[in-house]
Amino acid sequence: MLRTRVRAGPVAGLVMSVFFALVLTGVQVGDHFVKAWVPKMGEAVHVAVRVPYGPRVIRDRSTGRSELHYEHQRIVVPPGVVLKRESDSDWTAFSYDARHRPPELPRLAAVFAIFFTLTVGLTAYLRRFGHPRLRLLRVQGGLLAAMGLLAVVSKAVLLFTALPEFWLPVAAVPLWVATSFDRRTSFVVTVVLAFVVASFLDFDLVLLCILLARGMSATLLYLDRKRSRQMILAGALAGLSAVALYVAIMVTFEGTFDWRGDLSAPLRSQVIACFGGGLAGGLLGAVLRAPASRLLGHVPRERLLDLSDLEQPLLVQLAREAPGTFEHSRAMANLAEQAASAIGADALLTRVGAYYHDIGKSTQPKYFVENLSPDERSPHDELDPDVSADAIMAHVVLGAKILREGGVPEPVTEFAYTHHGTQLVEYFWMKCQQAGNPKGLDASAFRYPGMRPQTRETAIVMLVDSIEAASRTIDPPEREAFETMIQRIVFTKLKDGQLDESGLGVGDLNVIVNRMADALVNMHHHRIKYQWQAKRAQEFGVPSTAVSDDGTRVAQGSGSRGEHAPEPTPVEPAPASAPMVEVGLASVVPSALASVMPDAPPATARSAASSDRPPPSAAVPSPPLRPESGAHPALPIETKKTKSAS
Repeated sequence: MLRTRVRAGPVAGLVMSVFFALVLTGVQVGDHFVKAWVPKMGEAVHVAVRVPYGPRVIRDRSTGRSELHYEHQRIVVPPGVVLKRESDSDWTAFSYDARHRPPELPRLAAVFAIFFTLTVGLTAYLRRFGHPRLRLLRVQGGLLAAMGLLAVVSKAVLLFTALPEFWLPVAAVPLWVATSFDRRTSFVVTVVLAFVVASFLDFDLVLLCILLARGMSATLLYLDRKRSRQMILAGALAGLSAVALYVAIMVTFEGTFDWRGDLSAPLRSQVIACFGGGLAGGLLGAVLRAPASRLLGHVPRERLLDLSDLEQPLLVQLAREAPGTFEHSRAMANLAEQAASAIGADALLTRVGAYYHDIGKSTQPKYFVENLSPDERSPHDELDPDVSADAIMAHVVLGAKILREGGVPEPVTEFAYTHHGTQLVEYFWMKCQQAGNPKGLDASAFRYPGMRPQTRETAIVMLVDSIEAASRTIDPPEREAFETMIQRIVFTKLKDGQLDESGLGVGDLNVIVNRMADALVNMHHHRIKYQWQAKRAQEFGVPSTAVSDDGTRVAQGSGSRGEHAPEPTPVEPAPASAPMVEVGLASVVPSALASVMPDAPPATARSAASSDRPPPSAAVPSPPLRPESGAHPALPIETKKTKSAS
């Protein structure tokens, strides 16, 4: 049974939201239940006692009356300091802490409701609007875990140090999210995480603004996501923006800002803390980038570079057991990397996925045409259609199994069971129908057991798998023919719904079509034949042309070697019906495609996974196309039929 990745639905989102809200509630109020940490007058405090900037209740010691004041001052009593009754700041801190111990049930319920609302909104955004990989249950769980860990670190800094709260490195998580996914999701995570951390100090308005500005600035200024050191630079620049915002807020609230007074005590300086918190977030993000990527379900760049080494044992095994598949995968990797780079997807992940997507074919390579010698008999000749289809589809399951046992990360393993999606192995299904369907099977028995592509990268590999195979049938290799073939393949996948969950937009598909057409034209560029090649060809009676040093052409035909004809025999151009494009069972002439494709995709076009068609055999010919299939008949080139080499 093939095990695929699980997507997070609404129920899973609610469950995760409840659990995450309970964890955050415990982090916020847990210290209030520890009796040893209760501050007492005349005794040293065990943890820092903090009074946030903003409104607070002040109790008059002489009258006992309490009044609400807005104090333009933060109070921090460091751990180990003895509370003195004659100190106004110590008394204020003692009174503030006493109001929160022990937490009452309505307060706990309110805190839980706040965290639950924030988390529900976050998970709903991830499901509906987030990066395609963020819709997976594993990835959402990892993201919430990263946010929870940073919340715990922030709470520990507030409890066990006397540093200003602006030192909290909250920007690290948005930087990780921007690295693994996209900036939009990073902005949403910044908002949620800023509210969570600010709630530890009764939603300190200034702290909330600083955390928001610093997280968003770090995300925007994180320009080169391939290099970890860019996180440090982005964090430092975000710290500068936080300093500017803090000074502006203080001037707005108090009318002035005392630079000298603030900087006179570096450890208590709010300006230094604003900058230092951004720099600390960048440093933390850079140092923990690799483990954070794994936690978020992403493969670190260093690991991808290691997997791209062609001397990896799995790739060596593929090259040895299935050389045709190996060369097909290498050609695919070049095309897929270009397509991913063109639309801003992860080009390196796409390249590595293309290398490993067909690793399952190494177990039974002879069931696939690219691994057979020209005159080798196909094993499908002796099998029933359903048995042949099972043998073809098995490479998806076996590939995922081999990759998991080999310790390959799941995002790379995902390419093995998504590059065919849930497509129909139409060749054997039609063959079964033409034989009368003696076993009474339905189409579901001939569908791949995989999963539709969930990311742009896996969708690109699905498309390129068919494009690279079909490109071998285009002769002459002209751009118009390539573009028509690519459009046909894309339309086929769209009609079958294989790209519905991939996140590819119409604009992305248009860019991919153009980039693939250009790449294929460049790959199949022409070369001038050397004179010895032409002469050697004539020895065997093969017409050929070559350009000699003096610019004359070698004569064609079977004449004597080395003689130059006074007039070169013109090469008859190939007729318009000669080149044939095979897309699955549908074989069409490029000149005919030009009038067919721009209007609409074919009525019953099949998948272009030609790499999974059975090998040709001289003993048992392939079943003829049925008229109702909507496919054009294949046209021969002279007496030889062109076949897909994938």
